[in-house]
Amino acid sequence: MSSDCQCLYTQGRYGKINPMTVKENKHVRWIDIEGPKAADLAFLKKELGIHPIILEELKGPSARAHVDAYRDYLFFIYYFPLYDTADGSSVRTEIDFIVTKDTVATVHYESLAKPLDGLTVKSEKSSLELVYRIISQLIVFEERELRHIREKAEQVGHDIFKDKEREVLERLTYLKRDISEYRIVEGLQRPILESLRTHGRKFWGGDADVYLNDLIGDHVRVMSQLEAYRSAVSDFEDTNNQLMNLKVNNVMKTFTTLSFLTFPFVLIATLFTMRVPGVPLENQPGAFWIIVLGIALCMLALTVYFKFKKWF
Repeated sequence: MSSDCQCLYTQGRYGKINPMTVKENKHVRWIDIEGPKAADLAFLKKELGIHPIILEELKGPSARAHVDAYRDYLFFIYYFPLYDTADGSSVRTEIDFIVTKDTVATVHYESLAKPLDGLTVKSEKSSLELVYRIISQLIVFEERELRHIREKAEQVGHDIFKDKEREVLERLTYLKRDISEYRIVEGLQRPILESLRTHGRKFWGGDADVYLNDLIGDHVRVMSQLEAYRSAVSDFEDTNNQLMNLKVNNVMKTFTTLSFLTFPFVLIATLFTMRVPGVPLENQPGAFWIIVLGIALCMLALTVYFKFKKWF
C-alpha cells in the first residue's frame, strides 16, 4: 500500500526551513523531525502525550543511550556512526524514538538523508514493524559505511611492500582511529537493542522477539566485519613496523661496518703522522703512497671478508 506524505514546515537551524515529515498508511504513522524546535515539541506533546521530561531531553543530543518504557509508549535513544569526510573519521550520530502502538516519531539533530534515503511507510501493520524497518535500514547503512574502511585497508595492504613505510604508517594511524571511533559507537548499540528487546516483549508482545533478535543479529554481523578489518589493520601495522625496523637495522649495520672498516686505518694513518723518532718509513721515498696503498689493500681485504660472511 502506498503511503501518504505530508511536510509540516517549521523553523530550522541557521534560519533554514526544515520540514517535519509525516508518512503513514491505514495502520501506522511515521513522524520524522530534524532539529526539533518548540513547535515540533508542542506537536509531539499534543499528538502523543509525551512527558515533559522527555520533551526537555528532545531539545538536544543526549549524553547517554537508554530505553524507557511508559504506559502508552516507548522512548529510546539509538546511536550509529556517520562518516565525516572532512575529518576522515566516523562520528556518533543520535536518533531518538518515541513509539506508540500506531505511531513512530523519530527525532534527530543531523541530516539523515543518506541513512534513511527512500524509506517510506508501506505495508507495515504495527509500530513494531516500522521500528524494525527504520533500524534495519540504519544498520544496512552502517554496513555500507564500512566500505571506506575496507577500501583503505585494501590499499594499505597493496602499498605495504612498495617502500612507502612512512606514508603507510600515517595512513594506518588514521585508519586505526577511524576503526576505534566506529567500534565505540557500534558498541553502544548492543545494550540498547537488548534493552529494547526486553521492554519490547511487554509493549508489543511475544512477536517482538523475532524482529528485535534479527536486529541484534544484524548488529553482530556488522561488528564481526569491523573486527575483521581491525585485525587486518593490526597485522598490516605489525608488518609495516617490521619492514621499517629491518631498514633501520640495515642502515645501522652498514654504518657499523663502515666504522669498523675506517676507524683502525684512520688510527694507523694518524700514527704515521706523529713527529717522533723511529716512525716507520719516515725517510722512505714514496712512503705516503706506500701507506695509502697498504691501507686501501687492507680495507679491500676486509670488505671482501665481510661480504663473504654476509655481514653487509
